Amino acid sequence: MPPGAPETEEASVGKPQVRIFILGARAESSLPPHVWEQLCMLFPSTNFHLFFIGPQVSLPKPSKSAAPLQGNSAEDSSGEVSKKEISEEGNPTYLPNVYQPPTPNPIERHKRTRSSLERYGVPSYTVPYSHQLTITGMQTNYSHVHAQFQHTLDPYSDFFFFFSPGFGFPSPDSLAESGEPLLQIASPTEWGPVLPQLLASKCAIFVTGFSPADVERDVRSLSTAPEVAGEFEWVVTPGPNHFGSEKWEVADFDPRVMVKTNWGIWAIRGKSRDVQERKNIFSLL
Repeated sequence: MPPGAPETEEASVGKPQVRIFILGARAESSLPPHVWEQLCMLFPSTNFHLFFIGPQVSLPKPSKSAAPLQGNSAEDSSGEVSKKEISEEGNPTYLPNVYQPPTPNPIERHKRTRSSLERYGVPSYTVPYSHQLTITGMQTNYSHVHAQFQHTLDPYSDFFFFFSPGFGFPSPDSLAESGEPLLQIASPTEWGPVLPQLLASKCAIFVTGFSPADVERDVRSLSTAPEVAGEFEWVVTPGPNHFGSEKWEVADFDPRVMVKTNWGIWAIRGKSRDVQERKNIFSLL
């Protein structure tokens, strides 16, 4: 399309699909498709495919003739998975919960919703909502499905998005050799395996934070994570997000902390390497 030409639906013919991978998705996956359709209104000549990927992605309500797509983990009335173990007498002993954001309720099944279990090998669905917008949800960690995308990722048409991922928070599951909790950006059970894979793709990685302190904590964690420190360059320097929420709220994980959803934003990508021309040694002989 020549420079200055208006964006129209006809201009989308022959253009590659723009894929947006929203990792660690929770509430984002429960929004109705028409909310995301606003992207198509902003960019009428672009075809979008949204991927919601994370263990707490909300899946559609099962149809009457299909088995549920949701996981089998038992949840209590608050939506948090209860941790328990069996005592020697055989009675369940309940242990305190480590806070985990609850999985959103199942979303309404669209008339075009179809299961993608056979394609991706994890609980998943796809909705071809319109000719410009397709939505796929996968209830799994991204590291489990990266191999299905790594050879097709294109820095010009694909990018990743993290909404308040907590890179700089201590991991509830992983410990360093010193016995201290690893940061989630370095934890093998959280983002440790994921960030190096994304940086290797050279695709842009956008990250939001819920406060100035949260943004600073996540950015500082980049300098300590293996295979991340020194392996990225800035796309968007950290700063306020003009499209973030204007409402301060009490954090679910700590009533002493105030949050403003997506207050700040920043972006990085894998570090580019300049091509260096080397003379052929045989030409010098």
